[in-house]
Amino acid sequence: MRFLSQASLQLAIAATCICASDAQSARLFGELGSILLSGGNLVVVSPSGTLEIPWPLGSRQGLDLPLSAISPDGEQVASSLRLPDESSNKQCLPSQADCKKQQIEYKSVMGVYSMASKTWKFYEGFRYAGSAAFSPDGRHVAFRVTRKSLNPDCGYAPDSETIVILDLQTGQMKSIPNTTTVRGNRQMSWSPDGRYLAVQFSESDKIPGGEIVLIEKDTEEQKAIGTGTNPSWSPKGDWIAYLANWEEKCMLVHPDGTGAKAVLDISRRSGGWLFYSAVVWSPGEDRLLLNEEQWDGPHHDVAMVDLATGQVTTKSKNGDVALGWVPFSRK
Repeated sequence: MRFLSQASLQLAIAATCICASDAQSARLFGELGSILLSGGNLVVVSPSGTLEIPWPLGSRQGLDLPLSAISPDGEQVASSLRLPDESSNKQCLPSQADCKKQQIEYKSVMGVYSMASKTWKFYEGFRYAGSAAFSPDGRHVAFRVTRKSLNPDCGYAPDSETIVILDLQTGQMKSIPNTTTVRGNRQMSWSPDGRYLAVQFSESDKIPGGEIVLIEKDTEEQKAIGTGTNPSWSPKGDWIAYLANWEEKCMLVHPDGTGAKAVLDISRRSGGWLFYSAVVWSPGEDRLLLNEEQWDGPHHDVAMVDLATGQVTTKSKNGDVALGWVPFSRK
């Protein structure tokens, strides 16, 4: 694995890093003493340089664009992937006319990439695997799934849509009941003490913008704290950030549901802008990275908000989204 200087960032899909053009380098950014994860191409930026994580051979990104995540120590990345399903792809003789028409079928997996071994490990059994969220100790990954059916005539098992918590050491998965309507392609987030998950339940007639809900991991109790999408728990546990008002506003709220306040509102910005994808906290809980998209134009940027001053700085233009931000420590 070869690292580049921070001035030579690149976005081409490759298994190793290569020098980037000036235009490419403007699409990524680094922060002093930090590791940042960006995607659709999975790129890790740290003071040691820039690494693009190679996608597994033949893979596609998960359906509905679930969000990838980086572990708190920066040593692992988890991502929903679609891999060729060999069990579903029947072989045929080259002489058969329908061979050329045969389409590859895919299975959904949760992939976990190790920076140390430079390898992927896959966890299977899903028709769908959603956005990933590492636990604070880095030993578990939570994500929403739809499980495959054991009946070959059925695509998925009835009542199989649920959040699962994957133990990375044992490979065992624990399902959390009553989570069928959790949005799988939106951000979910752990509390710093590992007791709670913040998730988004789907919008309904009663709650048109979706609902931010806290789930206690052991008791499985649920508590709604706001209306919106993509909840992101702050590193110290004081706040939960989320997107509201049809993703035109970034909000903060305390975990008990009090103190709600707006951080940034772009509803009146000319050109038609929305927030989308992950809401990313700085390790010091003093800044947020927000991904912005021009819905009636070609632009999509990453903005940084200083929570003390309200100052907004554009960190990248027309580049990949920001997905994670963890402290950097040399080992």
